[in-house]
Amino acid sequence: MNSLILLSLCLLSWRGSWGQLDVAQQMKAQVGETINLNCNSYKDGESNNKTLEWLSMQKKAEKVIYHRGPDGVSVKDPELGQRMSVDEHFRLEITNIRVQDEMKFICKAEEPSTKEIWENTVQLLVFKKPEPPEIVITEDAFRSTDYISELGSCASVNGYPVPNITWYKNDMPLRDAQDKVEISSSVTQESSGLFTVKSTLSVPLREDDDKAYIYCEVSYLSSSGHHMMESERKNITVLYPSRNVRLFQSFPTGPVKEGDNVELKCEGDGTNSLDITYSRKDEDDSLGEGPSVILEKVTRSSSGIYECTGMDFENSDHLMKAEIELRVHFLDEPVFSQMSPIIVHPGDQLSVSCEANSSAEAETMWKHKGHIMSRNSFLTLSQMNHATSGKYTCIVTLPSVPGLSVSKELEITVKGKPELSVSSKSIYVQENTIVTVTCKALGHPKSTITWSANGTTSEKTEGPEKTSELSFKVTSELLGIGVIICKATNKMGSSEEEIQLFHSSTPVFSTTSSDLFTSPVSENNTGSGNTIPSVPKTDVHRAGSRGVLIVVVIICILLLAILGAVLYFLYKKGHIPCGRSGKQDITKPSEKEQIVVEMKPDSPAEESVLLPGEQETKSPGDQGEKYMDLRN
Repeated sequence: MNSLILLSLCLLSWRGSWGQLDVAQQMKAQVGETINLNCNSYKDGESNNKTLEWLSMQKKAEKVIYHRGPDGVSVKDPELGQRMSVDEHFRLEITNIRVQDEMKFICKAEEPSTKEIWENTVQLLVFKKPEPPEIVITEDAFRSTDYISELGSCASVNGYPVPNITWYKNDMPLRDAQDKVEISSSVTQESSGLFTVKSTLSVPLREDDDKAYIYCEVSYLSSSGHHMMESERKNITVLYPSRNVRLFQSFPTGPVKEGDNVELKCEGDGTNSLDITYSRKDEDDSLGEGPSVILEKVTRSSSGIYECTGMDFENSDHLMKAEIELRVHFLDEPVFSQMSPIIVHPGDQLSVSCEANSSAEAETMWKHKGHIMSRNSFLTLSQMNHATSGKYTCIVTLPSVPGLSVSKELEITVKGKPELSVSSKSIYVQENTIVTVTCKALGHPKSTITWSANGTTSEKTEGPEKTSELSFKVTSELLGIGVIICKATNKMGSSEEEIQLFHSSTPVFSTTSSDLFTSPVSENNTGSGNTIPSVPKTDVHRAGSRGVLIVVVIICILLLAILGAVLYFLYKKGHIPCGRSGKQDITKPSEKEQIVVEMKPDSPAEESVLLPGEQETKSPGDQGEKYMDLRN
């Protein structure tokens, strides 16, 4: 113990101010980089008489690569050449690092006066990232066997130092000599000094290795630590014989209906190729061979049991069979309980059923003019009229079989005399004007429409409905008759409607009956069941009279208000004498000076209106006038 302490003291005293003993430092660099190595023996301000040297040591052989002394500077290493330089602080700079530069560099200083030597050693470590690993599979498919066979190889090139390769199967690492795994590796150093590593994997493959994937991983060192890269993943195909086969419907994926193309496919539970034939059970005829067979435009008769027979090429003695039941759904055309067309009469009741033969439970719906009339197989109509005539569609679907639907139309005709409707029951017209009116007849058989007035007519027919339009000139004779008759006739009878004409003193701007005034009487249209509102002619004049009357009343009230204000102002100024004996009460004017405002009521019974061309006189007591007495 005492001897160790003594030795330590001796070493400390020997290092002094120049002589120092340091453990070698490490410097890491990537290939292609530039590094700077410091020489701790040189300090600013120290004597320039020292002898300084940079040396390289490789395989324990030292070589001076730079020298500076009393005689000047000399560079002696041709390998570093222009890539090496030393600055004023005695730092050694090396550019474009190569793997050959991995060695020790020694900075050495000597004091001429004392001959004392100081050294500083730097170990340079060089690194190069390898290329990503590439994996190659030996064969496209492998036989299932217990024998070891070469599976593939993995290579990584241009790395430094030597990288390492690890194999994986389904993310599990494989080790050499474990579970009959054999891994062999080789390392090759290129002329550049970089390394190429190649690894070969050999394993026995079994049935459960089919579709497995393998890949390799290369791990390497760099100046920043440990790293790794993975290759792409490769799937393995392992061939082994089938023990059983299965037959399934690959298309369509859902229920099958008549007219579909059906694909049946037979597969084995192995990976070896099979010789497959298809047939219908208990029938000798073959439907086809190969991986699948297509049954085109199947019908209900195609329903039944189908089978496939599979034989392994490597074992012709082993036959395998599988079956499948094919069910083809169908839906026949609907059948009505009564033949179309069905003829009924107004007021009748009708019930018709719609049935369709199908392979599954069906749903039925009746539609008429886009509206749903029934959600079952029965269509029931009561109190029928011409409006219920037309085509009714029965739609039958199979909810369990998407896309399977049929439909059929039933025509129902209500036979009876025409039902009439006119554009207006009454109109106001002026003499010598052209007026257009419309009459519609609904019925079966189709009707013939006639008018009681002469004019221009146009007709159009839509189904059971016929429309006639009459344009006529208003004459004094027509005004004398006061009515136009529209008459519709078919084999079942006739109907007619009247349009009353009223003379109008107000100019008529529209020549169509829909824009004219209606008659003063409200009538029910027996043809359509609609009520046509009417406005009396006198009401039109009254509406105008009321407006004028309101304006007159407002003006009178304003004048009274102004007069009252003037009188009150004169009274305050004393211009109007006031006294109990001689003062005249301004609120009680004489009978001749009474200010009267005529108030005409809104009630038609109390209003007197003279229509153009009429003469009427009433006694003052019958005119229903009212007065406002300002005295009260």
